[in-house]
Amino acid sequence: MSGITDINGFYGKILDSIWTGVWAVDKNENIIFFNKGMEYIFGASKDSIIGNNLLQYVKDQSMRDQNHFWELFCRVKKTLKPAPYDSLSMITKEGNLTYQSGVLIPLLDERENYDGMVGTVEDITERKVSEKQLLDSLKTEKELETIYKSSPVVAFLWLAEKGWPVEYVSDNIRQFGYSPEDFTSCLINYLDIIYPGDLEKFQSQLHRDEIEGSTYFSHDYRILTKYGDIRWVSERSLIARDENDIPAYYQGIIIDITEQKISQEALLEAEKKYRLIFENSPLGIFDFDNEGIVRHCNNSLIKILGLPKVEIIGFNLMTSLRDEKMKAAFDSVLSKKSGFYEGEYKSTSGDKVTPIRAYYSPNISEEGSVLGGIGIIEDITERKMAYDALKASEEKYSSLVEKGNDGIVIIQDYVFKFVNSKFEDITGYSKEEIIGKPFSELISPEYRDMVLERYEERLKKNPSIPQKYEICILSSEGKKVATELNASYIIHEERPADMAIIRDITERKKAEKDLRQYAYELSRANDELKSLDRMKDEFLSNVSHELNTPIASIKGYTDLIYDETLGNINHKQKDALEVVSRNTQRLINVVNSLLYISMVQSATIEYKFEDVRISDIIDNVVDDMIFQIEKKCLSIQKNVPANLPPVKGDREKLANMLTNLLDNAVKFTNPGGQITFEVEDEDNFIHIRINDTGIGIPKELIPKLFQRFYQIDASTKRKYGGTGLGLYISKSIVDAHDGEIWIESEMDVGTTVHVRLSKCGKREVPTVPIN
Repeated sequence: MSGITDINGFYGKILDSIWTGVWAVDKNENIIFFNKGMEYIFGASKDSIIGNNLLQYVKDQSMRDQNHFWELFCRVKKTLKPAPYDSLSMITKEGNLTYQSGVLIPLLDERENYDGMVGTVEDITERKVSEKQLLDSLKTEKELETIYKSSPVVAFLWLAEKGWPVEYVSDNIRQFGYSPEDFTSCLINYLDIIYPGDLEKFQSQLHRDEIEGSTYFSHDYRILTKYGDIRWVSERSLIARDENDIPAYYQGIIIDITEQKISQEALLEAEKKYRLIFENSPLGIFDFDNEGIVRHCNNSLIKILGLPKVEIIGFNLMTSLRDEKMKAAFDSVLSKKSGFYEGEYKSTSGDKVTPIRAYYSPNISEEGSVLGGIGIIEDITERKMAYDALKASEEKYSSLVEKGNDGIVIIQDYVFKFVNSKFEDITGYSKEEIIGKPFSELISPEYRDMVLERYEERLKKNPSIPQKYEICILSSEGKKVATELNASYIIHEERPADMAIIRDITERKKAEKDLRQYAYELSRANDELKSLDRMKDEFLSNVSHELNTPIASIKGYTDLIYDETLGNINHKQKDALEVVSRNTQRLINVVNSLLYISMVQSATIEYKFEDVRISDIIDNVVDDMIFQIEKKCLSIQKNVPANLPPVKGDREKLANMLTNLLDNAVKFTNPGGQITFEVEDEDNFIHIRINDTGIGIPKELIPKLFQRFYQIDASTKRKYGGTGLGLYISKSIVDAHDGEIWIESEMDVGTTVHVRLSKCGKREVPTVPIN
């Protein structure tokens, strides 16, 4: 017997041994092969099947899913790629419902054109098949050889020994990069090609089937190609046992199902993604069949409808919808159209009314029949609330526009497009008379060119064009109305336009005229007051000069008599002269203060800045005031460093300033109190502090102390005397020196006057401390 005959005989032995049903048709769909497994599964003899057309046979077999099977058959025939099918339902001749699965494999000729089809069938109703021989010889060895060589099915026979050495493998093993000789030469065992990650599970399942006495072994797992690629295969094998019922060898087939697995994983991923969308969508989603019965729904629908899921699933949309508009939207699906409904849904379990939008879409088969549809329910409560709020806001602003105090107009293409009621009142025209009218006709002629020019420039978005200006417009009676116009560029009805707010300023113009007249009269009165003020200053200056000479004479002669230069005087005469001298000095101080104020007001005061030492000035001031200090039994201390740098100042003015400050300290310190001069060198300044233990000053009055003629109250003035000019003069002197002066005081504790003056060459304005 030839080698081909041996091999074909071996093919026949393998096909006879496997339990899977196998059939084959030629390229005209005539059945050319039908094995015993097929006879057993379908209950029909091979002789009654061979030669018949497959399509006629499928129709005769009461196949419930025959359309699906035939579509799959045609797709494999077209694409020339194997495809599996699963759970195909069929009624046997005995009337039993069975479920089948298998693979359709195209047969190719030498030119790789379609030459027929091979199919495998497995009855998965009970996953058991008869152990009888499943394969009869093919009519010719040629047909058997064609089936194997044209098919992706790989036939195997390996021994139940360590590593599973292979006795036989069909030539189709080359699709995985191996040759049959790689296995039959024992270079590779079957165990070597199983993917390591699947090996333990594969061995465990096979071992379990062996222990349970199973005749057949079925499993999907991964193998490694010769090039290291991973491929999925489906194995269907017979477990052959020896006389002791111990597995001797395994024979069967493996089919590459990689593409099927990839498709399954893609489907699973897609299913996972769509389920995620379905379950997490804020929209209520459900599907229904062609009879309108709801089959699935998500949690959002349960929440929107306020119904338990058991009441939603099984709800018949076709017969149970009561809202006519919603029913009409659903009925559109039956006409293969989408339906839409918007309205209010009232919960059957309470009084809750929910505004909803419902969308219905048909699910149409490839043949054009309606399989059912998808429904989407949206809770539009918030949207409706927003719409109602927007509508209310629109009505409010519309009311503001119409009932406001200003006229509002929109101008486009040089004509009025909109005017409000107030503009009607201003012009005397009705809206009907104004809309469509060129706006220039209502502009007073003297303003017309200017308004037109600015309107055109605004449309060009020129930022330099004034938005607010005054013009006169013409009323329906031809009268000029003074208005204030505030214009801006806008988009109206998707085109550039000008919006203007127009205010009638007739009354304001009248008030402005009256105000100008009043301002004129006030200005004249102010000029007269200024003239009187100048006269007062001149009078004070003249009086001060006139008084200064005789007072100086009185003071001089009083001092001569007191010193007994002109002769001896008694004790009473000396006391009287002391009073005269003291009051004369007070009068001199008052006159000098008035004279100083006069010079400040007339800007005639002059300063002679030179390098002076503050310590010298302080010594002189204290010496001049020592008589008053000792008379009140006050103690005075001077904490003045000897090496202080000089300041740039007017010696006489600074002495006057410190004299005023020391005089206040003496005046407002009770007998037995203390006055202290402290001087510190601080950065660019000389800081002078005059501390006393006097009566103190209320904090709220401190800011007013430097005002001219200010006294705390009348009683203080009567008790302590003074003109209220000392601090005012002191501050003006300090200001002239670019210095600072401020006061800190506490009632019944005392007062500190601070003065800061710039050192020589450091004439900067210091920062005033904030108390």
